[in-house]
Amino acid sequence: MIKKYSYFAFFTFGFFVMILPSALPIAMKEFGMDYAQSGYVMIIGTAGYIAGSLICALFAHKIGLKRIATLGAFFSAVGLFYFFFVKDFVDLALANFIANIGMGFIEIGIGALIGSLKEENVSGTLNRVNALFAFGALVSPFIVSLIVNYKMNWQIAYLAGTFFAILSLLISLKIKEIKNEKSVDELKINAFNAFFVLIYIMIGIYVGYEATYSSWITTFLTNFRHIDVAIAALSSSAFWIGMFLGRVFASYIRVKAVTWLMFIVTSSLISVILSIVFANYYVVMIFVTLSGLFFASTYPTIQLMLIEKAGGNIGNLMGVFVFFVGIGATLAQWMVSAASNLWGILIGFILIPLMIFAELMLSIHMKKSSNA
Repeated sequence: MIKKYSYFAFFTFGFFVMILPSALPIAMKEFGMDYAQSGYVMIIGTAGYIAGSLICALFAHKIGLKRIATLGAFFSAVGLFYFFFVKDFVDLALANFIANIGMGFIEIGIGALIGSLKEENVSGTLNRVNALFAFGALVSPFIVSLIVNYKMNWQIAYLAGTFFAILSLLISLKIKEIKNEKSVDELKINAFNAFFVLIYIMIGIYVGYEATYSSWITTFLTNFRHIDVAIAALSSSAFWIGMFLGRVFASYIRVKAVTWLMFIVTSSLISVILSIVFANYYVVMIFVTLSGLFFASTYPTIQLMLIEKAGGNIGNLMGVFVFFVGIGATLAQWMVSAASNLWGILIGFILIPLMIFAELMLSIHMKKSSNA
């Protein structure tokens, strides 16, 4: 049941993530929002995600992994259903906040539940679960486009998401109770040792460059390469195709985590740099897809490193881990947008390979530490 819940819940998560970005121009027009208000909606959503992760970080030992999974599906279903009835900016922000609380719970619950499984290939399971996230993110824009093309209310897409969230909720009720976490007092001893701090920084940096690259590649191609927006927008699909294929492929790879991490981060850096350097649209699309392919297993690989060292504190530690996911995404988006405003989109976009380079340096440091 744990695997079945994980697959459906993470597909729901990925499906949800791309609905609003795909329909944002329509939502802005319908609800009379400007760019600033649209940004606030996204920030409030991130705040919900961070709130969910903090709750789990502090109280996973009391809530229990089964309840975390159930609450994640419940809040997600409520938030997604609320989206269908949204009529203004306040409603939109509140729905996004509620749904993201659930997504924070889901992310922590799934990582911790898979970590509790007594099986050999945890890495393969994590990659398959994350592949379902990528598949959801890939499918979602096409569903929104189909709904809009048939002149229907774009918010219907959230009803499809609600269906999968409810399905995840029903499955979560059949999960057997997992042994309780250790106390917070025990957690304080280990949660911020040098190894875990390095893991938190690495996941924050990774999510930062993944979120900014996938969010800004269309804008970069449109504003700097002067490619028509309708064509440039296909880069987002190319990226998520790469993410999906990369996670499916990585689920069959059995290489030491830190060695694999160095390889995919190095490959990510090369692919992103080449997607910036080349001007030909078709060549760029190849490297955007390759970027998604190499980005794909970075998150589950770093997550696996945490799981291998977490022991009895898996729920609490996963909460801290996901908290840094939210912080990394927020800071990176702010850095790239601020730099783009001040010096142009090229300078803002160049911050992305710099973040990947920092990740590579940390990966090399971890490799040396593991060999010491």
